[in-house]
Amino acid sequence: MRIGLLMGRYAPTDKSHMPEVVRLLAAWGATAEPVHLGDELIELARIRVDYDLYVLKDKSDLAMRVAAALHAAGAALLNPYPASATLRDRIVKLRVLQAAGVPAPKTFVASHVDQLRAALEHGPLVIKPYRKLSRAAPGEGIHVVRDAAELAALPPISEPVFAQRYHASDGPDRKIYSIGSEIFGVLRSWPARTHREKVGQPFTPDPELVDITRRCGAALGTDLFGVTVVESGGKPYVVDMTSIPGFKGVPDAARRLAEYIYAATERALNGAPLLSSVPTPVRDEPAVRAPVVRAAPPPERRTLSAEQALRPRVAMYSQGMVGFGHIRRNASIAQALRTAPPSPAIVLIAEAWQAGALPMPEGVDCVTLPALRREPDGAYNPRFLLDVSDQELIALRSRVIRSAMQVFEPDVLIVDHLPLGVANELTGTLERLRKRGNTRCVLGMREVLYDPETVQRTWSDRVNLDAIREHYDAIWIYGDPAVYDPIREYRLPEYVAARARYTGYLDQRPRLEFAQAQAGPLLASLPPPPDRVALCVVGGGHDGGALAEAFLEADLPPDTSGVLVTGPLMPGEQRQGVYQRAQGRSRFHVLEFVPDPTPLIERADRVIAMGGYNTICEVLSFEKHALIVPRVRPEPEQWIRAERLRDMGLVDVLHPDQLDPAALTAWLARDLGPPPASRSRIDLGGLTRIPGLLAELLGVPAGPLQPAASAAAEMGLT
Repeated sequence: MRIGLLMGRYAPTDKSHMPEVVRLLAAWGATAEPVHLGDELIELARIRVDYDLYVLKDKSDLAMRVAAALHAAGAALLNPYPASATLRDRIVKLRVLQAAGVPAPKTFVASHVDQLRAALEHGPLVIKPYRKLSRAAPGEGIHVVRDAAELAALPPISEPVFAQRYHASDGPDRKIYSIGSEIFGVLRSWPARTHREKVGQPFTPDPELVDITRRCGAALGTDLFGVTVVESGGKPYVVDMTSIPGFKGVPDAARRLAEYIYAATERALNGAPLLSSVPTPVRDEPAVRAPVVRAAPPPERRTLSAEQALRPRVAMYSQGMVGFGHIRRNASIAQALRTAPPSPAIVLIAEAWQAGALPMPEGVDCVTLPALRREPDGAYNPRFLLDVSDQELIALRSRVIRSAMQVFEPDVLIVDHLPLGVANELTGTLERLRKRGNTRCVLGMREVLYDPETVQRTWSDRVNLDAIREHYDAIWIYGDPAVYDPIREYRLPEYVAARARYTGYLDQRPRLEFAQAQAGPLLASLPPPPDRVALCVVGGGHDGGALAEAFLEADLPPDTSGVLVTGPLMPGEQRQGVYQRAQGRSRFHVLEFVPDPTPLIERADRVIAMGGYNTICEVLSFEKHALIVPRVRPEPEQWIRAERLRDMGLVDVLHPDQLDPAALTAWLARDLGPPPASRSRIDLGGLTRIPGLLAELLGVPAGPLQPAASAAAEMGLT
């Protein structure tokens, strides 16, 4: 792999990111060489394609001519020559951007400055060189003109004269940088004088700025560029766009550039387009185009010894806090891993009050954590140790996790949902595991996290995405992209897509083997078939009171018994009210907690439930008629999932604002026809596929592996 960096004349003190980019590429096995144009005489006939990929960093006239010759010779140029040439010419560039719907100041072109007098009557103008000067000082050749006297005082300007309506900035300029599908924002004063002003202050671009940036990239056919946005009067205006800027203020810019260049070279060697897709605007489109997939070098891991391959160890982390969803999902995965090669020894790391409540197969044990409670405002507080501060409890949890990893030394760590754990409690453990290089790390994700805006604001913030990049070898998405594709929906970066595998939903029928013993007495108390059972489950129960009360007040059809599971987190006063409502209604059974509801789901004829991930898996696994009354606030995860399944004809959905006993009575009385054929419509092969994915990760033999496409393949990018 040979990469040529077209640079300006050699300077002993290169302050750009390029020296570090060259070092990183060399460390990954590539040959990356700066080609300093202008240091030697160039014979035109000798310009030939010597590298697999060229990076046009210098924008001087000489560099552009060499790039044009290389382009004509068929060389692969990272920043395409036509786009680079367009970006050098402000007149052409602004016309292209305006045609793409990019908000930009009103722009004028003249043969002489005197022709701008008419435009000046309507407000100040900023006059710039029509072509970007390759080595100009900041602000050189740029003039703000407010009246005819200032216009007349300008130095001579050769035609064409380029001018724009001047909009006084509300604050610092907004520098927006695109590296592949990643978007970064930096606030920078203009003109920047001090080093701090030149580096700027990072910020998170809002959706409007992201949309504008993607429009710019789509218009020029590139995804490696910078955009300067001025906000004036609350409105954004794009005033400049550059190819391969300095990326000052972008976190870890050298590494990100090196990964981008490395992946582009791989595509060039394979004869694929350098840009497998170009970011597209997010507005006015029904779906977001998949991001470019490039393979960032994964964390280095040591090969397993023969003994380790025969007896691998797996640790699984559940953060707890709310309900039993995460621990129940991990328990299902642990059971699947134990029952198929390579049958690892498994340690679950979970909160004590949850871990002890679920049946576990042989070969699985638990390390327990003191419990946290997440408050409505997002804060964490101890659930039981009320005299201990949240900082002390999190520190204690972190030490427990770190100690467990040091002693157990897992070959694989599977982390559920949060890349760094609750309150970043996994940070120290992940860093230690990376340094040792013995443990592969997997991030397990349910298919719907939150709504896209919340994911981009919270879950996929820079800290979490950097953690995924640095620590995780694979991402397992426990879902079917035909229902919901988080890579597309959340516009996750390409290095996330490259490591992601869709497992399919988790079929809950195998859980019956461990749950039947506990559920036997309960099932015996219900009328046997052909009498029917209507089951209502409300998850953990902390916000399920309204559904529970409506169910108990609904009229059951003849020969139907009602079973309500309140969940362990339903507030005591509300639970007491539920029991009072059930008194005198002999056909209703109220249960406070069922460790594993799968036997009840199997027995039920109809299910009324909230829309949590595990409940949905249970309904789909047993192909039950279900009415989903999802949570919609503060997080719409359940509503998003329920809507997608309703649109596929697999569940019915009732918005909680429309919830009342009459609505439930009407649904229970309806003839719903045959049960939905969920298992033939949706991929439920997660628990049979995950053992193979584990073996694949460890590089050890496995049983038959059900076909599972990577995220990249699912998006048609491989």
